[in-house]
Amino acid sequence: MIPTLLIEAVATEVEAAVKDYKLSAENQDDKKVTVYRQHIPNDAFEDDSYYPLAIVSYQDSTDDENGSTATIGITFGVYGEDKNAWRDLLSIMERTRQRLLIYRKLDDRFRLILPSKFETIENQPYPFWFGYATLAYTIAQPTEELAGDWQAIMEEDNA
Repeated sequence: MIPTLLIEAVATEVEAAVKDYKLSAENQDDKKVTVYRQHIPNDAFEDDSYYPLAIVSYQDSTDDENGSTATIGITFGVYGEDKNAWRDLLSIMERTRQRLLIYRKLDDRFRLILPSKFETIENQPYPFWFGYATLAYTIAQPTEELAGDWQAIMEEDNA
């Protein structure tokens, strides 16, 4: 299905953006950024060192006469008792922002629509630091002419 394919495409780009970046985490040094799809799995909560992280999640789809779009949210999180840990957060966010702007078309099917938005909140829950991105991508819009191919389309999306 389109939402899952888009989540995977964006998550793959986030992973590429931060692949060589390592940060300290709770009780761990030099931990790579973990990129989760849609949510943090329950088993990850058993290990308190899932930071630094990025969660790529589907927010919504919109259809109108001009086409269809899907909105993807990314939550970025780092852990740091150092008062300058916010810099680590911004570094992960900026690496991701630049990568997604350079590679605007993903999987030859999803194109980033500008403006994109990357932001933080003023009152961070120290020692955790969070930032967010909101991204819109063009997605395919089904038409009435595809009604006869509905079953084949659904089988193809599940492959």
